Amino acid sequence: MKGGDSTTYKRKGIPMENKERMQTADRYRAHKLLHPNDFGKPKNRKVTWTIAGKRTKKLHEFYKQHVYTFIDKDMNKAWVRVAGFGEEEE
Repeated sequence: MKGGDSTTYKRKGIPMENKERMQTADRYRAHKLLHPNDFGKPKNRKVTWTIAGKRTKKLHEFYKQHVYTFIDKDMNKAWVRVAGFGEEEE
């Protein structure tokens, strides 16, 4: 079993015996100085669904205009543009 305070993580190069004792109120004040935006509330870790942005819309357009298919006899696959979607085509 390790010596020292078992509830404190021992970091490399910082011996346990040099840790100063603090009252809870003092520890709270010191933490607030270092992290002023920490309100002690748990963060929302759930999946949130948002409105589709430009990148998502471009990706959906790409999927409409391209097909993932075989391109040669060696069974290699790649994205191939489908005819009829280009502005340049006449």
